[in-house]
Amino acid sequence: MGMIVMEHDNEHVIPGEELYNRYITGNNEAFEKIVEMYKDELYYFIYGMVHDYHESKQLMIEAFAQLAVSNKFARKSSLKTYLFAIAKNLAIRYVKMRKNKEYIPYEEITDVLMDEGDTVESLIEREDDRRYVQEAMRSLKEEYYTVLHLLYFEDMSYIQAGKAMNRSVKQITDLAYRAKLALKKKLESDGFTYD
Repeated sequence: MGMIVMEHDNEHVIPGEELYNRYITGNNEAFEKIVEMYKDELYYFIYGMVHDYHESKQLMIEAFAQLAVSNKFARKSSLKTYLFAIAKNLAIRYVKMRKNKEYIPYEEITDVLMDEGDTVESLIEREDDRRYVQEAMRSLKEEYYTVLHLLYFEDMSYIQAGKAMNRSVKQITDLAYRAKLALKKKLESDGFTYD
């Protein structure tokens, strides 16, 4: 495990550490070989922790991405051990986030827009209107802009946004409610009409 034969090296077996050395000196093909060498085993390792096909694929990609930009591989262990440690940390973080995720009733979050439907969310989700909505958001109070950006443009959950802003989920829910009201008022004052 952890070794591969590269065509131009004929019959020499090249360990992952050597491929990584080649990669950091500019050989991008070497990194492709690293991915090929470890991807299947890494995927099954992550899947064993998160039990989700899609998330395992995403976490595997993120682990390789971190390896690609990292300069922390100190060669005190094998490249495989280092890569799998990155993946383990990502998987643990994902599992903790999933366990801690609090689900808030949809009505509680969006009752400000019940009469109008979910107009603000619809605008944010429509590609044509996103830029316009972002411009309107920039005119809001900083905390309103931040909470809307985290929730709708960074796709954070309410609990994640709360951690980022150092607020409770209840506070984030209230803040998002007021921010959507302010955004709706701003859009209407600018003459924006909803479809």
